[in-house]
Amino acid sequence: MGTDIISGILQRLNLSAFMISSISESADTGQIFRRLSQNRINIEFINQIPVNNEYTNVILCVDSSNRYSASTELEKLKPLIHARDIVPLHKVGILSIFPHKEHAFIIHSIIQALTDTDIPVLAMGSSLSSVSCVIDEKKVPDAIRRLSKEFGLT
Repeated sequence: MGTDIISGILQRLNLSAFMISSISESADTGQIFRRLSQNRINIEFINQIPVNNEYTNVILCVDSSNRYSASTELEKLKPLIHARDIVPLHKVGILSIFPHKEHAFIIHSIIQALTDTDIPVLAMGSSLSSVSCVIDEKKVPDAIRRLSKEFGLT
């Protein structure tokens, strides 16, 4: 695969993730953003995954320096958003890949390359300009090497 398919890979380290499960669809998930922003906690990554017509799951990442205050605020929100559980995942990293086109092909290639290297993807999201995945921070160097090879950036 040639280098013309992506323009680069960006890494973000020193993050903590929180998986918030079974939030009631009737709950105002905007409360999460309000509460964290009121406490000056920036959300580096967020993905909301509807489970069915009644529940949704959310995964979000914050800087590790904010993990205790984020955890405290999320626990306070838990009854208000009718969440079943909040699971912290410390020491995660985000890799963002910047494709020129063919997002579906890029996403498939990322998942395949990381799976082949035994690097589980904890969450993935995409926008018009990037595809980002959350992985264990210890696996970031291996993931960058593998993705660089996959996309011809070495």
